[in-house]
Amino acid sequence: MYKWLCFLFVVILLTACNNSAKKEKVEEEMQMYKPSEMALLMRRMYEFNKRTKTQIINKDSLSSFPEEFINIHKAIMTDPDERDAEFDSLAVEFIKYQKATFSTRSDSTAFYFNQSVNSCVACHETRCAGPIPKIKKLMIN
Repeated sequence: MYKWLCFLFVVILLTACNNSAKKEKVEEEMQMYKPSEMALLMRRMYEFNKRTKTQIINKDSLSSFPEEFINIHKAIMTDPDERDAEFDSLAVEFIKYQKATFSTRSDSTAFYFNQSVNSCVACHETRCAGPIPKIKKLMIN
């Protein structure tokens, strides 16, 4: 009888140890969300354009066009399949209007700025629609 109790105790002890090892393995598999290169670039674009909107409204002199925006053509996306001809076309349009915002006469900056915002919205309507309400707040009325 004593041997059976010792055997049962050892089995329970091993089973308990085995369960805690599984929990540790599950916790190790959890990873923090890491935004893609494109997501980080778009967040910087948003923040920069938010400041640009304020500069245009206040009729302040504008900062220069950030050359890093050109990386929209090669930044790694969360889902690489979303980079297609339509995305590339709208990215070209966005860059064209952004550059025009910083190189045109002051009475046309709001027009070109809004055109670049419209390019963002048009692209996001075809994929990743979540940020559209936030992007539309950039429009200058």
